[in-house]
Amino acid sequence: MPVFAENPQPLNVEDIASSWGVRRARLASGRMTKLLSDLLEQIELHNWIQPRISFQVHPIVARSREQFTLRGGSRIFSPMLEHYLPAATQVAAGVCTIGDAIENQVRADFAASDRLRAVMLDEIGTLALYRLGDQLEKTIHGEAARLGIEASGALNPGEDTFPITQQETVLELAGGAAIGISYTTTGMLRPRKTLSMILGLGKQMRKWSRGERCAVCAARVRCPHRRSKLTGGAT
Repeated sequence: MPVFAENPQPLNVEDIASSWGVRRARLASGRMTKLLSDLLEQIELHNWIQPRISFQVHPIVARSREQFTLRGGSRIFSPMLEHYLPAATQVAAGVCTIGDAIENQVRADFAASDRLRAVMLDEIGTLALYRLGDQLEKTIHGEAARLGIEASGALNPGEDTFPITQQETVLELAGGAAIGISYTTTGMLRPRKTLSMILGLGKQMRKWSRGERCAVCAARVRCPHRRSKLTGGAT
């Protein structure tokens, strides 16, 4: 079972400012730049980002339009499985987290009425998590290449085509407990800065970016973390 810590490229002030997209002109200032610099120094000094990744590959033994049955009996359900993964012969389930240190500090900053610091620290944590998610996808693509096949784009529980009720199944299939990730009855993962996904593996797999998935998601208007906002673009 592949379980490992991953160290993505450290974030810098420009990375964070770029993630603001159209908000950059309104938010960028000398004061904000100093705050971000101070926060990044604190993150490094106190080791607030503690990346961990786990993933496993499971053969598909039976399928229908909306359900894959995997070896061992687990089932993955989504109305769009055949649409996105028509050529899949295996499923890779993955999960990654940056730990709970940033989450705990954000809570402490809110309690101290330092709202700006809390909000900026939370944005840094979200951006770090999505970068780690990119690394997880790349790792799964590398595993597919090692097997002589291809990997699709990622589907995440909670998207409009992939019910949040699948969160527990994906977590178990990915081996998330081995890196300290747990599941709540409301479908949330702990630590909060955690991301889960599945990718289809097979020949000539369909691929897409997170930005492309965000562009068609029903929650795209209200979601504060859609990919276009995190990167300033649609990739």
